Amino acid sequence: MAYHLHIFRGSNWWEGASNPITAEELLSVAGVAQADSISTTSPQTGIVLSMPNCNMFTYKEAFLMLKDGMIIAAARNEDTVETIHPLADTLGAVIQGDEGEFY
Repeated sequence: MAYHLHIFRGSNWWEGASNPITAEELLSVAGVAQADSISTTSPQTGIVLSMPNCNMFTYKEAFLMLKDGMIIAAARNEDTVETIHPLADTLGAVIQGDEGEFY
């Protein structure tokens, strides 16, 4: 099960974004790029699994998805918050985890 970090403008991520972040706004941030697709290889089988671009972006080592005016980042490790914090600051947004904690 993945743990997600939500970058948004509002009170709580589950209430939605009161001031939505747009794809154009996200792409205007230095270091953000739109991902053509996201791929991974299964170490057990060697099968490559790919997902075509579905509002997917990259920022440094983070993979991001833009949905309903919010950015969702999978917390792959403890450094993810540090990685995405400058992005949230630039967008005038906050970071909140799945369990409601703010970073």
